[in-house]
Amino acid sequence: MALVMNRSITAITVTHNSAHTVRGALACLPPGIEIVCVDNASTDDLSAALSGFAVRRIDNPANLGFGRACNIGATAASGEYLLFVNPDVRLGADAVDALMQAAERYPNCGVFVPRTNTVDGRLWFREQSEIDRLSGVSLPTRIRQVWGDCCVRFVNGGVFMIRRTLFLDTGGFDEDIFLYFEDDDLSYRLLQRDEPMILVSSAHAVHDVGTSVAQSTRSRIFRYRSKMRSEIHLRRKYGIAYSPFVDILRYLTKIGFYCLTLNRNRLINSLGRLIGIFDSILDRSHANRNSGYVA
Repeated sequence: MALVMNRSITAITVTHNSAHTVRGALACLPPGIEIVCVDNASTDDLSAALSGFAVRRIDNPANLGFGRACNIGATAASGEYLLFVNPDVRLGADAVDALMQAAERYPNCGVFVPRTNTVDGRLWFREQSEIDRLSGVSLPTRIRQVWGDCCVRFVNGGVFMIRRTLFLDTGGFDEDIFLYFEDDDLSYRLLQRDEPMILVSSAHAVHDVGTSVAQSTRSRIFRYRSKMRSEIHLRRKYGIAYSPFVDILRYLTKIGFYCLTLNRNRLINSLGRLIGIFDSILDRSHANRNSGYVA
């Protein structure tokens, strides 16, 4: 663990009712590194899950969202590098050392991503960010396997390492995004700064996607509601054309179709997205009303 100790690193994880899985993520971290756990008002037994680990715990009074909690953790961290790790991610035995070795090999790079697979062995990788997709950017290649270190356009927020000063200089995660696409936004801003992002083939991780929070109908509606709100925020932030009323008709049609076909899963997804659209309309309306009172 010499590299870990020589160039300090802080692991940051954000929890919200994640006691059932976060202990496994922490157990995969090498000894001797600083760990910061930022909790978004969990109601489960997080204390039991963290017992036995040297963790600096920060308890938020409410669920402040993923990005804002990550920023809080970054501010509290002392490491030269920040390693963001979701509670449902399991790093390989030598993954942290491999990331730090890559930092030595590529001194002009401040962002490193492990090669990540799903639990069934599929490569968990996106070469196109949500901003690319919404903007209609067509990328010529598709990565299906990784044979060596390579530059990428997107870092997955589930697990990546970034130089702390770089993260803070870019403003960290956009705190107006409550959940989903924070990493798309950060990746896009890093690209605008011409900051290289490197996927490190010798650093391995497994992401048990979507298991940080127990699944229920209510949580799934909330998840897709948040996705829609984040998508609309990105459109507004980067000037990408959007008509909420077209989307309202679209998802009302989908909801009707899924009701008729008894497709419960897609019905839940579309209902969550529809609620997210109305949320964004109400948010914009509220902001416009308040703007009249600004001197």
